[in-house]
Amino acid sequence: MEGKRRPGTGKSTLADVAKLVGVSAMTVSRALRAPEKVSDQLRQRIQQVIAELGYVPNLAASALASASSRLITLVVPSLKTPGCAVIFHTLQQVLLPQGYNILLSEADHSNSSGSDLIETLLAYNPAAIVQYNFDNSPGAQKVLLNAGVPVVEIGGVNKNPIGISVGCDYANAIKTLVSEMIHQGYRNIGLLCSHDEQNIFQQMLTGWNTAMLAVNRSPHRVVSTPLPPTFTTGHSLLPEILLTWPELDLLICTADDVACGAILACHSIGVAVPQQLAIAGIGGSELAAICSPTLTTVAVAYKEMASLAAEHLLALLKGNTVADISTIPARLIKRAST
Repeated sequence: MEGKRRPGTGKSTLADVAKLVGVSAMTVSRALRAPEKVSDQLRQRIQQVIAELGYVPNLAASALASASSRLITLVVPSLKTPGCAVIFHTLQQVLLPQGYNILLSEADHSNSSGSDLIETLLAYNPAAIVQYNFDNSPGAQKVLLNAGVPVVEIGGVNKNPIGISVGCDYANAIKTLVSEMIHQGYRNIGLLCSHDEQNIFQQMLTGWNTAMLAVNRSPHRVVSTPLPPTFTTGHSLLPEILLTWPELDLLICTADDVACGAILACHSIGVAVPQQLAIAGIGGSELAAICSPTLTTVAVAYKEMASLAAEHLLALLKGNTVADISTIPARLIKRAST
């Protein structure tokens, strides 16, 4: 027998499932939200009927009906953002055993600072919002402040976070790299900045300018591209950079994948690395350790940042107080490319 459908959709409802199982809609809801509170036999019967009807739970309604949401949203600018996979996996490792589910949302770079996405996610009544390398517009900041949910920002450390910030000081990271390279004897240094969120971009430029001016070197050799931080970006831009600055003896890329692409471009045009041009990156990716030559990089502690952020988030959800700002230092790894 066909049960009632959601008006205008033709889809099965919670009431349809309850009717076929022979229990109340509240019991079905309980089995979906807290399966440990119903018997194994009943839970299996409910799952069987759900499969038969093709019922899809209304997560937004379930969250709004629950006084204690178990949903945490993670917002990233792009799945191509360096460290994104590590951040997501580490958050899962810490939060899933505590009964929290993570909803991953990729924001379009062109609209990543808008408030529309934040408002949509808040409609799911999340227990908290985690943002990775995500810049909030003033409108989005206002929405988050009014929402009253815990907000955790991971990535470039934010000196004025909406909630709490756990991240890397990219200004210090790039200063460390530049200072070491100058100590190694490099004189004509360039910086290739692929697309990044404004907070991190500004930190890197600040660190770059500070480090170069501290040793009376001009910081003018900077290329900023809207292209994503990918292998292809480094490979395509390197020839143009060398045409502009043929005197270059070191190129620093703000992402490891871009740096590895630049190394391959050097091989293609007959430029020896590091004898004619040294290359370094930022990130500490797995690719940096296996490219040829292996890449000098400043390793950003993505896993440690995410783990600490998750621990702080759990503390906040329990009503405890944590530090507003936590900085995880980056680590310089010198390899054959410099």
